[in-house]
Amino acid sequence: MNLKPRRSWAKYILTAVGLLIFAYLLRRIGLHKIYSHLLRFGPWFLVTCLIALSWLFCQAVAWWFIQKAFFRRLPLKVLYRIKIISDTFNMILPSANLGGDAMRVLMIKEDVPIKDGIPGVLFDKTIEAIGALLFLVAGLFLGLVTLKLPTSLTVPVSISLGVSAALIVLLVFVQKQGLVATLTTIGRLVPKARKWVNQHRNQFVSIDENFQVLFHHTNTKALPALAFQILNRLGGVLEVIVIMAVLKSHMSFIEALFVCTVVTVGNSVFFVLPGQWGVSEGLHVLVLQSLGYPAAIGLSLAIIRRLRKLAIAGLGLILFALEKRKSPRRPETA
Repeated sequence: MNLKPRRSWAKYILTAVGLLIFAYLLRRIGLHKIYSHLLRFGPWFLVTCLIALSWLFCQAVAWWFIQKAFFRRLPLKVLYRIKIISDTFNMILPSANLGGDAMRVLMIKEDVPIKDGIPGVLFDKTIEAIGALLFLVAGLFLGLVTLKLPTSLTVPVSISLGVSAALIVLLVFVQKQGLVATLTTIGRLVPKARKWVNQHRNQFVSIDENFQVLFHHTNTKALPALAFQILNRLGGVLEVIVIMAVLKSHMSFIEALFVCTVVTVGNSVFFVLPGQWGVSEGLHVLVLQSLGYPAAIGLSLAIIRRLRKLAIAGLGLILFALEKRKSPRRPETA
């Protein structure tokens, strides 16, 4: 049975649902109000793009530290370019922000063997997830302590954050236990999976050997990467503060931190929606209204951040096209 057409239809349906939610918000709040806010923002849009590129640079530096400490050092400018490309595909693919990260392995495979590239990217992703979790816990805690928030907002956010924490713990556990052991356990329940694991056992053993090196010799070598991942998250807070200031609705650091916390958790929950269209905009409106801001300001903030994402995605696609022209084999594999 071919599931590919069914998955394609599901993607189109989910995208259409998200766009309908977005259109409903525009109609209910008023397109003229949003348009006036966007006109006021004007040239400041370039500033938001530069902020986004700065936090992507922090992610690239974190990856560079992982490669330098445990694998083969690669030029930072190369990793930065690949990070922009992977972030673009993470945004457009409904793959829980993993589709672009799989591309990272393939785009460095000429310099780093796949058996080293997969553990390196996965370990970098794990450090990123731990940094995100610390950031989100801090945002939720400070929001609960200092802001007057409705229970209808804090309870689902807290539950979603708990689920995210459990998944991160599971990810670390799988890496420490090894892919072979984990997949063998799954294979006992699914016969087809057992056959596939047996066919690729040698490859998984090589990857597991690298994971064991990572977890037995990590010590403090991963701390710089963790620091840059947390700094990357603070870039999002800065972006919200700048946008709100330009819209003449000044927001405190803790409020901006809480906005980023809720939107990040919500986008993670609805990762199956390509680009989180409609969901992200609705979350911005919801959380800003709970903080006492008008709905039009919340939707304007969401739209400006959406336009910034599209601009960075455009840059990523240009870089991908240049990468394809330079090395035809990589994009074909990707």
